Amino acid sequence: MYDYIKHLRWAKLKVGLVVTIALVILFFAVMFAGNIEKVFSPKSTFFASFPDVKGLREGSPVWFAGVEIGSVKSINFTVFENIEVEMSVDADSLQYLKQDSEAIIMTLGLLGDKYVEISPGGAGSAALKTGDSVKGGSQTEIQDVVQTSQDSIVQISGFVGMLEEILVKIDKGEGSVSKLIKDPAVYDNLRDSIGELTTLVRKIEAGSGTVGRLLNEDKIYVDLSSSVEDIKLFARELRGSEGSLSKIIKDPALYDRFQKASESLDTFTEKLANSRGTVNRLIEDESLYVNINSASKNLSDLIEHIDSGEGIVGSLIKDEELSKELKSTLIEMNALIKDIKAEPGKYFKFSFF
Repeated sequence: MYDYIKHLRWAKLKVGLVVTIALVILFFAVMFAGNIEKVFSPKSTFFASFPDVKGLREGSPVWFAGVEIGSVKSINFTVFENIEVEMSVDADSLQYLKQDSEAIIMTLGLLGDKYVEISPGGAGSAALKTGDSVKGGSQTEIQDVVQTSQDSIVQISGFVGMLEEILVKIDKGEGSVSKLIKDPAVYDNLRDSIGELTTLVRKIEAGSGTVGRLLNEDKIYVDLSSSVEDIKLFARELRGSEGSLSKIIKDPALYDRFQKASESLDTFTEKLANSRGTVNRLIEDESLYVNINSASKNLSDLIEHIDSGEGIVGSLIKDEELSKELKSTLIEMNALIKDIKAEPGKYFKFSFF
């Protein structure tokens, strides 16, 4: 009897083991659906830092080039106010990832499930290794678009309000814009200006005036071209010459002499300003101006008296007869002096006894 019970218990235990193993196999078959070999394949981990994970969860898939290569292993905060995401991927796929690859959080389907998409990176970049970190980023989501749209709507509403105020002022006739719209004088002035401008353009096209000649005559262009050639020739000769002008331009000693002369002039000016000598008194003493002004006035009065014929000098200048007599007297005196020089015996006699 005891052996029968023991045999029965062992039979039940075997049935339970078979059922349990069958359930485990069924569980793995349902969960991994043909990818059960990946559960036992070797894994590699790497990290990415994000300012915001946008609702990413542990276990979310990691994709590369549209193929799922792993999952998010853990999500942790760091001291740099970023969020560090640890990702576990197949060791074989790590060779395709690069040091400059980027991990981007994206949205899967309409339900908003998050996953990580790894970019390929540059062809010349080194391969990613276990424990390395890549740059993290996130895709622009509909919430960001909606927020930006709301801000734009607020700004547009403010602009529309300002535009409405401007239109009201224009309708009331306030401001310069309203005057430009409603005042017919503005249109008349503009029409007159356009007419004058048209006339001016026609004169220029016809070759009238300086501007028209500048635009229409080839001679002016030829003259300008010739002048430019002359200037170029002069510049070449100046560079190759050793004359005074070239020395003035090239010789640094000339600048030094000018500099010394300027310093000497500054020193002289400073001494003159601080001295009490004759030159300083000539510059600052007001009595000199008064004396010169008085002498100038006296000279002006004297010239006025002479011009009016007063006095001997005025008579000599104004009286023609007196002038003629004076000339005649001078001529006779010159003749007398010549005669005395020629025959002094006629006028001077000397006797010692």
